[in-house]
Amino acid sequence: MEPLYKPTKSIREYFDGFAHEFSYSSKEDKLAEIANCVYHGYDFFDELNEQCVEHPDRTKTICGTISNYIGMIRGVGFNPIDKYVSDDKINLKQLVKLFQDEIRNLYRFPLAQNPYFADVRNYYDELIKRHYVDADEFRQLWCGPTPLDRIPISEEEVLSMNPWSSSLEYVDPIRGGSTIYDDNAQCVLKCDEAYIGEHNRNNGAEYKYQIQKWPKPFMGNPLTAKVVLLSLNPGFKDWQKRVLAKALTIYYREAIFKHLVEQSGLKAVSMFCPNKKPDDLDITYLEAHTLVDNYWYDMIEKFRNAAGIPKSNEVFDPLYTQLSVIEYMGYASKNYKDLAKGRILPSQYFSRMLIQHLTMNRKTVFVVVRAEEQWRKLLGERIWNKLEQEDRLIVSRKIRRQSLTATGLGENEFRRLVNLLK
Repeated sequence: MEPLYKPTKSIREYFDGFAHEFSYSSKEDKLAEIANCVYHGYDFFDELNEQCVEHPDRTKTICGTISNYIGMIRGVGFNPIDKYVSDDKINLKQLVKLFQDEIRNLYRFPLAQNPYFADVRNYYDELIKRHYVDADEFRQLWCGPTPLDRIPISEEEVLSMNPWSSSLEYVDPIRGGSTIYDDNAQCVLKCDEAYIGEHNRNNGAEYKYQIQKWPKPFMGNPLTAKVVLLSLNPGFKDWQKRVLAKALTIYYREAIFKHLVEQSGLKAVSMFCPNKKPDDLDITYLEAHTLVDNYWYDMIEKFRNAAGIPKSNEVFDPLYTQLSVIEYMGYASKNYKDLAKGRILPSQYFSRMLIQHLTMNRKTVFVVVRAEEQWRKLLGERIWNKLEQEDRLIVSRKIRRQSLTATGLGENEFRRLVNLLK
């Protein structure tokens, strides 16, 4: 599979200001096309590097154009990167990385609206006012990506940009709402398709992502939960997803599927289906759901018992509404393996945006129960450090084996979690 979003113009038309074809379209139109490609997983570096190796005389011009684009993204008239380019203090690789990082951090691609860049002019105005105080610090800040904790993002923006919320964003999703697993489905986001396809072609069954089942990037609702658990990726067991899920009566399958769709759209009330029973059937929707998805249910119930939190007979148990899960990778596999070359999916950048919003606008507490290294890299040091400084980050001691116990979290952190959720 190739990336869905690929350049429609030659590399010179986008980046070589001295090429006659550069004048064929406006800088604004070119930047919009470039941003659309980068946001959806395309990387321009190899093509740009090839141009500069084969035609060294074009390097300065190409770097100057990229610098100009960065200034446009940030909305600034005064752009010191131009001088760093002319003085050879920043090379092509560094510049392209900065440019593409800025797009990933600042580009907003709502599903039903026109794309735009987040407004960060105030941050750069502040830098300009004090840049003579410490020239080295100024260069370091200006030539690095815009810090995530300086980028405003609202809940409305998060919801509008959620790629998991629309079936139109999937290659070939399960349809009809009467099944949980479909051998013929390709439940992978179009923006993730190329990298997931590459991964599955190059790995055996143990590490393949199971795109025949609905992805599960979230459990519960991170936007409303008090505590968000940061995990690695959903597991996959044949007997649960294929056999038991297909064996359930249609009433349960429809309810579970509806719940999965609500979770993907950040509209769920709880981590699990409601605790109520269909007419003339023996078990509740909640009981049916936990038959096919018992991993988190068992972990939370062990936590409940250890914490002394009573079980509720309400339709939605308060403990299941106060907890939520965000998976580092939304696609299930039997065992996890990172994507090649350290690649990050567009859907993972969305998860980062979601956590960025929660970090800046809510008092959400995060518990890293798995994949500390991956989460720290994805979120970046400023967001990670902010959560630590505000005492809103708990990191499990047992990263390879998830648990919400005193042994796994440490006695003090366990008691803290209990107090938050009681």
